[in-house]
Order: sequence, then structure tokens, then C-alpha cells
Amino acid sequence: MLLFLLFAEVGAQKKTTQDIDAMISRTFRIADRNQALAISNEAYRLSEDMDYYPGMAKALKADINSYLGLGEQEKALISSEKLYKIAKKHDDDYHCAQALIAKSLACAYIGFFDKALKTIDEAEEYCKDIKDNDDLYSSLGQVYAAKGEINNLKYESPQITLKYDLASVEYYKKIKDAKKRNGWLAIQYSSVGYTYIDLDDYAPAVYYSRKSYDIARQEKDSINQAFGLYGLGSAYMEMNQSDSSIYYYKQALPIFEKSQDIYRQQYIYEDLSTLYEKLGDDRVYAYYSKKARELSEEIRKKEKIETDKISKNILEQEKNQWYDNFFALICCIVVLVVLTIFMAANYFKRYRTEKMQKEQTEFDLIEKESELNHLESKVNDAFAELMELANSNDSSFLSRFTDVYPAFYNRLIEEYPTMTAGQQKFCALLKLNFSTKEIAHISHISVRSVEMKKNRLRKQLSIPSDVDLNQWMMSF
Repeated sequence: MLLFLLFAEVGAQKKTTQDIDAMISRTFRIADRNQALAISNEAYRLSEDMDYYPGMAKALKADINSYLGLGEQEKALISSEKLYKIAKKHDDDYHCAQALIAKSLACAYIGFFDKALKTIDEAEEYCKDIKDNDDLYSSLGQVYAAKGEINNLKYESPQITLKYDLASVEYYKKIKDAKKRNGWLAIQYSSVGYTYIDLDDYAPAVYYSRKSYDIARQEKDSINQAFGLYGLGSAYMEMNQSDSSIYYYKQALPIFEKSQDIYRQQYIYEDLSTLYEKLGDDRVYAYYSKKARELSEEIRKKEKIETDKISKNILEQEKNQWYDNFFALICCIVVLVVLTIFMAANYFKRYRTEKMQKEQTEFDLIEKESELNHLESKVNDAFAELMELANSNDSSFLSRFTDVYPAFYNRLIEEYPTMTAGQQKFCALLKLNFSTKEIAHISHISVRSVEMKKNRLRKQLSIPSDVDLNQWMMSF
């Protein structure tokens, strides 16, 4: 054993910077992200031993790529902070920008959109000082791709997302290194395809998804092949071409399972369950529906843990920053006495504002309580029973709902006869004014899944994006 360790150490010492670069480059083409992490971690250790900064920076970037793919946002943030610190120390604007881009995406994935937007703007500022053209264009492409992703996660206008996505593509096309150019374009073409799906424009959606797949296959990049296949599956599903959709989804699924991309797995399970429900194959529908629910529960627990941890860290950072700013303010007050008067006046004004806001809040609460009491008095026994069935996810809920709201149900099935029982139940919950989080809780699915169901329902019922879906159902 000792002899083996000695040989392993000698082998490690023989590694060159070119070997390390090759190790890191290989991680981006490996589907199994845990395996990719093991390689990038070893590359970082070897680079640190050799005091090879480029290897350390690139290894951390590879770590972040794997963590984001695994949905490990907290670890992605830790690695991005580490990358930013060493890049700043070496005056490396490119890797400073890369660290901030990753930090922005991690924040966006857990819902900290304001922080994500602020961070991506900081990354764009660093891009202005990047000297190498290929690094500059790849960084700007990532900046605009991230802006599109943040816009998409916020459920903003798909037209704005498309503008950012296409701007990203144009930057990537300027990269001279063919391998790098193809790698980034494969990623971004799939994003453009997804955006066209949101715009109900399926011909370009299929075109860009297939283009993404073809480039990724040419580069032997299995991960991006999966994203291209996923885009094709999604587009064909929206086009009601079930056989094609199932074909592409089932090709993408094993790659996402191997890479442990639980979000894409869940989306595919949910879509396959919907497709097989429409095809009337109850056995396969039940299988994928169960898989989707199980994974959704896992994602929900994981997201809660991640959000709680990161929220605590962000609040701690902001608290420390506040103390630093306060200390600086005290120093200024000592030097400039006039600021004391300004601070006192400002404090008094803020105190009065807060007092008025507090009084207004108390008044609003009293009004809301009065309104709630008034509404509660109008709730009849049938409605209370219906709410109880909904909250307990009782199988008789839909049947009872049709008794209480026959006019709504009859009009719904008359105007939308192709609607499935699951979709009818979803409409019933919206009619009862359940929120997104409440529907996610009683249906045992993630908030993101509920939002996707809402988007699909809007398309099916031709409801504009600026119309509140709950209000539409209540007035239907």
C-alpha cells in the first residue's frame, strides 16, 4: 500500500500544466457531474501544489459548472466567491467576470432576483477590461445569456428574453476558437429554442433545438446533446405531436439521469405523464406521474434547505456590510460636524415616515380583518366542505366541485372538451383562488411546476400574460 501511494505521488508530480488543462477541459464533456467534480477537484489540488494560478481558476470554474448543473446553489456560491477572490488578487478580469456570472445565476435559481441582476451588471463592467477577444466575447455572451435566464425565471416577457438570447448568440459567433465557439453556441441555441416555445413559435424552436443537438453531437458533448433533445421534446409536445415528443424526451432522459440534473428529470417526467394520460395509457401515466411527484418532493426539500442557508449567509454579509458602512459614517461625523445635523434631521424624517407607515398599516390591518370577517359570514357549508376536500387532496374533490359549481364546470368542458381531468382539477383550484404555493403544497409538487402548469394553461385557453389567472377563472 505504501509503495502504491509513493508511485501515485510521483505520478502526480509528473503532471504538467498542459495535463492539468486537459483534465479540466474534459470535465465539461462528462455527463456524470459528480465524476467531473472529482476530476476538477484533483486538478485544483495539483495546480495549488504547483502554484499554477490558471489551473486553479479554471478548476474552480469547472466546479461551479458542475454545482449549478446539480442544483447545488450554495456550493456554487462558495466556489464563485473563492474564484472571485483569487482572480481579484491576480488582476484577472476574465475570471472575476466568470465568478460574478456564476454567482448571479446561483442567486437567480433560488429567487434572489435583485441580487442576481445587480451581480450580472457588475460582471458586465469587468468585461470592459478583458484583453483577449475570445475571452471577451464568451464572457459577454454569458452575461446576456444570464440576463435572459433571470428574465425567464422572473416570468417576464419572453420577447425580452429572446432579445438577450439572440444578443448572446451574436457574441458567441465572434469567438475565433472553433471548439470554444461551438461549445457556447450549443448551449445558447437550446436556450433560444426554449424561448421560442414560450412564444408559441414552434418552427424556430425546433430549428434551434436541433442545431444545438447537432453541434453538441459533433463535439461529443453529451450534456448539450441532452438539452437539444429536451428542446425538441418540448416543442413537439406543444405541437401535439406526442410520438415525436416521447421519442426525444426518452433520448434526453438517461443523460439527465446520469448527470443528476433533477430539474430536467422532473420536467420530463411531468411531460411524459401528461403525454401518456392523453394517449390513455394509464399504467405508463401512473409510473411517470409517481416519478415526477417523488422528484418534486425531493427538489422542494432541497430548495428549502438551499434557500434557508443562502438567505442566512446573504443577510450576514449585508449585516457586516452595514456595520462597515456605519463605522465609516461615524468617522465622517467626527471630521465633519455638520453631518451630525444632517443625520439627526434625516433620522427624524425617517422616524415620522415609519410612524405614519405603522399607523397606516394598523389601519389597513383593521380594514382587512373587517373585510375577512364580512367574507367569512358569507361562506356556506358547501363551500367549506369543498375547501376541506381540496386541502386534503381528496379524490372526491372534483366530483363535489361540479355539484357546487355546475355552471362553471359545464361551461369549461363545453368550451374546452380536450381538457384532461387533471387540468379540470387545476382550473377548479384556481377558481377557488388557491395561490401557487398552496397548489404546490396540496398537490405535492414544486412551485416551479405549478408555474409551468399555469403557463401551459394560459396557452391552451389563450389567456394574455397580463391577466391574473385566478381572477380569470373566478369570473369565468
